[in-house]
Amino acid sequence: MIRRSLEARLERLLGKFPCMLLCGARQVGKSTLVEKTKIARGRKYLTFDDPETLAAARSDAETFLDQAERLTIDEVQRFSELFLRVKRSIDRDRRMARFLLTGSSAAEIVSAGKASALAGRTAVLELGPLTLAEVEDRDPLDWEGLLAAPDVAAALRLLPVPGTLRETLQRRVLRGGLPPAWQAQDAESWREWMRGYRALYLEKDVLPVRRLGASDDFLRFMTQAAWRSGGILSLADLARDAGVPLSSAQNYLRLLEGSCQWFRVTPYHRNLGKRLVKAPKGYWCDSGVLAFLAGVSTWEEARDAGRLGALFETWVANEVRAAAWAGADRLELHHWRTHTGSEVDLVLSRGARLLPVEVKAAASLSSVSLSGMQRFLEDYEDSSPFGLVIYTGAEHRLLGPRIAAVSAMSL
Repeated sequence: MIRRSLEARLERLLGKFPCMLLCGARQVGKSTLVEKTKIARGRKYLTFDDPETLAAARSDAETFLDQAERLTIDEVQRFSELFLRVKRSIDRDRRMARFLLTGSSAAEIVSAGKASALAGRTAVLELGPLTLAEVEDRDPLDWEGLLAAPDVAAALRLLPVPGTLRETLQRRVLRGGLPPAWQAQDAESWREWMRGYRALYLEKDVLPVRRLGASDDFLRFMTQAAWRSGGILSLADLARDAGVPLSSAQNYLRLLEGSCQWFRVTPYHRNLGKRLVKAPKGYWCDSGVLAFLAGVSTWEEARDAGRLGALFETWVANEVRAAAWAGADRLELHHWRTHTGSEVDLVLSRGARLLPVEVKAAASLSSVSLSGMQRFLEDYEDSSPFGLVIYTGAEHRLLGPRIAAVSAMSL
């Protein structure tokens, strides 16, 4: 069984809150994490995938919640009214670690606003797709250490030796991190699994949520959103190209975010007298699902279709986001772009410290422009001593006095 980097943080927080809510897209491995690891010790596990269990909760929620001192309830979104009952139970007994709730889709919960009932009583974590480090059973890149490094030379010393083959990296980017898709034997079986996943997502997470219009409209919106992964989010443009009203596009995007299929990265800006783009960037939450929606299954197809850069950046953004979630001191993730066109793909921050990160789907960086990175380092010299460029090459190396290239094979 693959060890998840979020497990340690989940275990720590369980001891600090009466309730934990573990969210994540379908098939990322939430049930395995809460049922088959040390998280499960001393806990009774129940799932609302079982019709009898769901019926018992609906019939007498108070008795249902009192059947064990520590209770894990999987697929809690199937009975979102339970959040109100959990709140009342916690108000009577605030012992730590009483409830661990998981949800494959927060669509109905978000739609009804039920999760807010647990505000102040619960911690929320999101489990993402498998990362490269998890698949290879090793520690991920130490982003907290990199943020604290005094200069680029010290940062280079923190980087592990790349141990992944380029072919393995490419397969990971294309297949994504949903365990069944990652384990697919070939491209054909991967595509068939993805078709089933899309159908299950529509059937279980989209159609039960009312006021969202026809499923064909939502499918077009999903595809258009996929084509924009890694780009500045313009909801008006997205609605126009998907052929749906702006109000529907707003609902669709909330659904994608609520069901952990899509996330946004906010812009970083400080008042430096510059005109900065203040719109967020959007990313799909799994590069494999993105590749499927974009219609590519090989590195060459993605390159020829002009989608390789966005696909690779989406994968890197998810790897960095997973590491930020798993850390003891959660890092913030942003992007940076000026109205004159200078940009940096990702900016990690903690307090006043900044780490700009560029992403390049290239094995060689000799002809790659780094003007955006250089401008950022000039503008934020007091808080950003160096920057990193993540690429598909097999070695780490200096690109200049304040910029280092980092092999994606060590993420």
